[in-house]
Amino acid sequence: MTTIEKMDHYSRETHEIVQQVIELWMNESLFTWRWWFGLLTTILTWLFWFKYHKKESRYRLLTAGFFVMTFSVSFDAIGVQLGLWSYRYEVFPFIPAYIPYDLALMPVIIMSLIQFKPRYSPIKKALSFALLTAFIGEPLLVFTDIYKPLNWNFFYSIPIYLVIYLIAHWLTARKKFDEVS
Repeated sequence: MTTIEKMDHYSRETHEIVQQVIELWMNESLFTWRWWFGLLTTILTWLFWFKYHKKESRYRLLTAGFFVMTFSVSFDAIGVQLGLWSYRYEVFPFIPAYIPYDLALMPVIIMSLIQFKPRYSPIKKALSFALLTAFIGEPLLVFTDIYKPLNWNFFYSIPIYLVIYLIAHWLTARKKFDEVS
């Protein structure tokens, strides 16, 4: 079998597995309390942000939020594909990541931390965010059977969360935002 034939074969197998996952999701996950929890978490998190964010900082904060979303979904998908962790009860089964966490909780919490107490040390905020997310957020998802670390330890998440927060903060602190507004 040539390389191209092998890749085509694996592509077909992947498609078949994805179809099985979607069927399982439709029969076993959709409309369960965990599914509703994820959907409501996503909606309520963004409603909170829309109500409480500083309107004059919207562009700056959303820049950080979109970075967090992009990085989180990408890293989550890589982690799932590498077998480091898995998710159950996804809101949408098409993306191998937990949407409420990556597209709502993470960006909104980070944008809120950036907005509130803006003169407080970004390093301290990043460390607090990393520790709380790794040792409270992730274990809560494990407790609810939404998230299952396979070849992962909560400690491994700390530097990743630190970097995500610090880059998001840096994106909002650049002088360019003053020139654009």
